[in-house]
Amino acid sequence: MPWTIVESRALNTQEMTGNAQEIVNIWSTQGWTRNPLCAILGNMVRESSINPGRWQGDNVGNWNGGFGLVQWTPATNYTNWATANGYERTDPAGQLYWINNLSQSSGQWIITSEYPISWNDFKNSTKDIEWLTRAFEANFERAGVPAMDERIHWANYWNEHLDFSGSG
Repeated sequence: MPWTIVESRALNTQEMTGNAQEIVNIWSTQGWTRNPLCAILGNMVRESSINPGRWQGDNVGNWNGGFGLVQWTPATNYTNWATANGYERTDPAGQLYWINNLSQSSGQWIITSEYPISWNDFKNSTKDIEWLTRAFEANFERAGVPAMDERIHWANYWNEHLDFSGSG
């Protein structure tokens, strides 16, 4: 399924599923294991509905708010890097590259005492999905309103509804 790139709005489940499967297809070839993929996708639903073009509160152009798949806040935490590296801000390839390769070195991933796991260990972990979903929220998102039940629900949903075989 191709990426669903749209204006800033919530995606429906079918649209999210297409984007989620694209993420699985890309990152599973880069060493990610199933449980952390589900965990990050569960978090992305809460943050952006897995929409790389989503602005926080759908307030397009609010550079002080969040933007993108993981709602970088302020938006310029990602958009400045994207521009400097030749990516359109809504390009999922740039967002996925940044998340996969720069989360720890940029200081976005902060190891907490409650979730003492490095970014690289997170990506290939076999810990359970709920723990990893909580770890991503605590170590990466640090959301004002965590809404953990929603994040965990969606992480488990993706575990049941995506193709992790590598043939996606």
